[in-house]
Amino acid sequence: MGVRVRVKLRSLQTGREVTTAALLNAGYETEKPECILPVRLAEELEVWPKLPKGARVKSYDTAGGPVKMYCIEDSVEIIVVAGDESSKCTSNLVISEIEREVLLSDAAIEALNIIIDSPLKGLWKFRDSSKLHGSEKPEYW
Repeated sequence: MGVRVRVKLRSLQTGREVTTAALLNAGYETEKPECILPVRLAEELEVWPKLPKGARVKSYDTAGGPVKMYCIEDSVEIIVVAGDESSKCTSNLVISEIEREVLLSDAAIEALNIIIDSPLKGLWKFRDSSKLHGSEKPEYW
């Protein structure tokens, strides 16, 4: 089982917000926090198909080989809320034409102060808390 958290994503360009589940992907290694969005979700945030100024095409290495995606630096606020606990960070937004769910990189997981406690059981917590949370159900876009 993967570990998923409930996130509110807010575009810093358009102000649009969407709440969905995001998969914590510690194998998605980045220097800065990154959040991969499927095209349908990027449309909801109004950053696709007309990309904001400053968007760049980048090649990402994946298990299936290199993939072209669109990166908009420091353009999305990620807010994780679980009960009375929350955390937020600013992240690069990466738009994928093939991914079906939201993915958070290792740097985003760390910036959000999230610790994966049990990947098999889907348990996680915030770094400064002892309260464990269960994984969200996947949401596919």
